Amino acid sequence: MSDQSAVLGAGVIGASWAALFLAAGHSVTVYDPAKNSDSFVRRYIESAWPVLETLGLTERGTPDKILFSGNAAQAVSDALFIQESVPERLHLKHDLFREIEPALRPDAVVASSASGLTLGEMQDGWKDPARFVLGHPFNPPHLIPIE
Repeated sequence: MSDQSAVLGAGVIGASWAALFLAAGHSVTVYDPAKNSDSFVRRYIESAWPVLETLGLTERGTPDKILFSGNAAQAVSDALFIQESVPERLHLKHDLFREIEPALRPDAVVASSASGLTLGEMQDGWKDPARFVLGHPFNPPHLIPIE
């Protein structure tokens, strides 16, 4: 099984997912169109990592297995699991889904962080929504892992 994950959207929720995936031993590729999102994510992970260590969640991971991509389709191309955390505006999510769907591995799963949109509304952005699930976190995701 691939240990490659992707995070689409690098705000607080996306950065927190990235920290949790890194702690679990995954390589993570992050995409966000905002300038300086890479420095924000690195700082966020740096501040989250000591807490993850204290909780004993970093034994398999390292914060160094992170990459950044300027292209969403490229970011997801090798990932088995993709966590989407872009703003909760339906047209943004639909545009992103249309962009990444052709680049996904056949066995990839895409989870969306959304609390105000329904799964059905978001599925309309897919040609084939079979690999799409709702994956909204408790906050912050890196501190409240579910086993």
